[in-house]
Parts: sequence; structure tokens; C-alpha cells
Amino acid sequence: MTNKTARGRGTIWAGAIVATATALLGGLTAAPAQAWYDNLEACKNAYGYEHYLGWDIPTVVVRKGASGVCVREIQEDLLEVGAVRSEDQPGFVDGVFGPKTYNAVVNFQNRTSVQGGADGVVGRYTWHSLIAHVYFE
Repeated sequence: MTNKTARGRGTIWAGAIVATATALLGGLTAAPAQAWYDNLEACKNAYGYEHYLGWDIPTVVVRKGASGVCVREIQEDLLEVGAVRSEDQPGFVDGVFGPKTYNAVVNFQNRTSVQGGADGVVGRYTWHSLIAHVYFE
């Protein structure tokens, strides 16, 4: 039986997130899954959000040179969807939007044909696509 926890307007399947994050992070405790959720919430609280297909999507545009919880959320999402090269994975989630994050964003945008093209900037359409891939695939 899956644990269903309502948070904000969206519903998160807590058991699936914990299992996925734990597997991706090499069998660590459930703490990374909670950190992933907290990053998304902190980003939405700091910059606002829009409601899109039942999910709250941050409205901030994030690009090279940015840092903080929104970048950390993006990095966690990029790891989860497999957009980060294996050689870039150690130390990838650092909250700083540098060259590795830029390359992972472009990789993700190319793979998913994000509207607006692969520009390495996480704006509205990239956020939508990232959230959709993390939650629904």
C-alpha cells in the first residue's frame, strides 16, 4: 500500500519519492527525498508559483550564475531524470548553476524537445517539463 500525503495543492506519493530518491542516491536514508521536497517548496515560496495540471510550478527563471534552493531543486530533478552525465554526478547537487548544470539542462531540453529550444535556461516550459518527468515518468 502506498502512502499518500497531501502537500500544497499537489499530491505527492511519498513512498515512491522516498524509494526513487534513495535508489538514485545509492541507498542512503529517506532524508534526501525530504530535502528534495523541501527544495521545491522553498523555491516556490521564495519566488511564487503557478498552478499547472494539478502541480505548483515555480515561476522563477534560473540560468548560469544563479545559486540557492531553486538551483538545488533543478539539480535534484536533473539527476532524477537522468540528464546528468555519469562523470558529472559526484558533487553535482551543490546549489550553484555552473557549467555542469548548464550542460545537464541543455541535455534535458534536447531530449524532451522543450518548447523554446535548448537554451540552458530553466524558465516556464523547462520547469513544467522537469516537474512532469519527475512526477509522472
